[in-house]
Amino acid sequence: MLRALGDRHVWEVLRRGSALAVATGWDFLFPPSCLMCGAHAASGTGLCDVCRSEVTNPVKRMCQRCAAPVGPNLSTAAGCLYCRDERFAFRRVLALGSYEEALRRAILSGKTTQGAPVISALTDAFVDHWLSQLLVEPFDAILPVPHHWQRRFWQLHAASETIAERLATRLRRRYAPHILLKPKATPRQSASVPSQRRRQQRGAFAVPDGCRLDGLRLLLADDVLTTGATAHAAAQTLVAAGAADVLVVVLARGIGRRGEREATPAS
Repeated sequence: MLRALGDRHVWEVLRRGSALAVATGWDFLFPPSCLMCGAHAASGTGLCDVCRSEVTNPVKRMCQRCAAPVGPNLSTAAGCLYCRDERFAFRRVLALGSYEEALRRAILSGKTTQGAPVISALTDAFVDHWLSQLLVEPFDAILPVPHHWQRRFWQLHAASETIAERLATRLRRRYAPHILLKPKATPRQSASVPSQRRRQQRGAFAVPDGCRLDGLRLLLADDVLTTGATAHAAAQTLVAAGAADVLVVVLARGIGRRGEREATPAS
């Protein structure tokens, strides 16, 4: 038995060494380039040091509840100017940064058909930034904010799914895209004023018949959150089906007139 285990260890070391050698040789022949600017990027990161620094330049202080940027010396345990009057079904939001400048450009480039690698690279940056918080959050599964089938028919790449699947891989948690559906088509949120967004999302989401969420603690992923209307409607559906807690993670928090106009349809 010990010899068998020893042989298995030797083969595992050889396998990993061979894989590393192949990867190193491939990078030497075809140096990885940045998904944003085309400059040289470290293998596996997707972004060069400059672009990664720009998109991960964190907001100094974010609201503990909705992730909106806030001023110094302001307690946000009960919310901030943007969310204190809101009754969200989710507990809190974690975001990489504000939906502006380099991060906004990166997310918009990630919306294209070939944009999945950009979204994956941004998700990795999010995990690296929030890892200590994510490791202590007691959630059981990760799921994306879903889209109606009509939208998926012409848009092959859904950023929320890429984010959720990448998070599940990095955090070694269950990826569960099947527990929340969107049977109702809704207008694009970016084309609606904030007062309409919550009304549009009422009844838009559903949990499949026979899917039990009793006591589950869920992490709900999307690319941008602006008013929180979509995340609230999705979380409300999950809680009504028995979920004990919903934490929302997004790549960016949209604020102000620009955020309302240009945030993603699922914001």
